[in-house]
Amino acid sequence: MTGPSILDVLAAIAVCLTALAVLTLALLLAYRVSLKRHPYTDCRRCRGTGERRSRLFAHSFGYCPDCAGSGNKLRAGVRLFNVR
Repeated sequence: MTGPSILDVLAAIAVCLTALAVLTLALLLAYRVSLKRHPYTDCRRCRGTGERRSRLFAHSFGYCPDCAGSGNKLRAGVRLFNVR
């Protein structure tokens, strides 16, 4: 009994790598479409309210410095893929 030839093994590797590349491109495209449709996320620091409560005085508050009071921040991929 002989095993598969080296050309058969290389062809199988090439098919697997091509399928992996196509799958990766499809996932990147889907992520880019998601970023285009929903570029903002809630600010983690103020939980999307735009306000920050004082630690010392519970009744006072100010605008969140991270999101400038809007409650929204750009998702990380928006800057990475330059999506607007």
